[in-house]
Amino acid sequence: MTPKGARLGCSLKTLDGCTGTFSVFPGESAKSIASVEAVTWDRDPGEEVREASFFVVGDMGMTGILVLLNTQQWRDLTRAKLESFFYATMLWGGDPMKIIEDAARINQRPGT
Repeated sequence: MTPKGARLGCSLKTLDGCTGTFSVFPGESAKSIASVEAVTWDRDPGEEVREASFFVVGDMGMTGILVLLNTQQWRDLTRAKLESFFYATMLWGGDPMKIIEDAARINQRPGT
C-alpha cells in the first residue's frame, strides 16, 4: 500500500484573522505518520480556529484531495485527540469525515 501523496498540507485560520500552516508526512508502513510539523503562525493567535483546510500534495502538486473543517469540527477533532487518525486517513485513503463524526460522538459522551 502506498500513500496518496508525499505530504499533507494543512492551513488553519483563527477567528481573529491569524493564519497558520504545517505539514504532515506519511510513514514507511501503511496508515502511519512519520512526522507532524509544528504550526507556523503569521502572528500570535488570540482566538480559536475558525477554519482548517487539509490537502494532499503529491510529487506533481496537489492531488485533488481537499477537506475543509469548520470551528466545531476542528474543536471536536482536537478535543477527542484524533488528529493523527485524521491525518493518516487523509494520506493513506479512507473517509476522513468518518473520523470527524467519531470525534463528535466521543465528545458527546457524558463526562467528556
